[in-house]
Amino acid sequence: MARNVSFAAAAATVLALLGSAAAWPQGARNSSIPAENEANARQAAVDNAARPLLAAARAKPYLGGYWRIAQPIAALTTVEGKSPPLNAAGRKVLRQVAAERKAGRNPDPMDLCLPPGTPRSLTVDKPFAIAHAAVKVTFFHQVYHVIRHVYLDGPLQVTDDNRDELWEGTSSGRWDGDTLVIETANFNGKQWLDDSGLPQSVAMRVTERIRRVDAETLENLVTYEDATYYSKPWTARLVFKAQPRSTLLVEEDCAEKLLDFPMKAYAPE
Repeated sequence: MARNVSFAAAAATVLALLGSAAAWPQGARNSSIPAENEANARQAAVDNAARPLLAAARAKPYLGGYWRIAQPIAALTTVEGKSPPLNAAGRKVLRQVAAERKAGRNPDPMDLCLPPGTPRSLTVDKPFAIAHAAVKVTFFHQVYHVIRHVYLDGPLQVTDDNRDELWEGTSSGRWDGDTLVIETANFNGKQWLDDSGLPQSVAMRVTERIRRVDAETLENLVTYEDATYYSKPWTARLVFKAQPRSTLLVEEDCAEKLLDFPMKAYAPE
């Protein structure tokens, strides 16, 4: 009889413990429900705010993919096929470049592995990738692995407070119908516009109008405004062709060619 009483008491204890163990996770889950609801509400608010941006982005042409200049450009011309309208200061710089080259020297900043700047990076005969998102378009270049971010928050606002001097400048974009308009300023004035030596100053402002002509073609109408070296604004036309999705932006170790004894046989010349 004692064994039966003892067994009954032990069984009751075990059942009580099991009951409390089963109740604990349920209680824990119940206590987390308000926090989960709050997190879900916050995420829903973010999703709702992003929905108009995503819908607007889907309504625009998609620029993403791999691209390359259709024809290599050594010297930029205007859309009319004329030479850029250099002023006296601009012509002087170009004469100095010609004199340096005649003397056997190459003053091209890119030959010293300095960044190509905007939009010279687009005219180099090497592939680049465009990552197209709802609020930002990003250019990834093979040449020196330059990256340019264009937030779609234009028009560009440049003041003395946010003035900077950069190789690629500061870019801001906006859509004008089916055309992506990118405004860029804040240049350091140390780069050329092309291989011929067309100059730029810190006051230069560049406006690009990029549109998708067809599935294989992008057109970029680039307007340069720089009263330091040009008598008036002028526009060049750049055309890019789509590249295979298997395209790789391969490694470029430009600094190797600046060494007296390059460490790699494939260092660029």
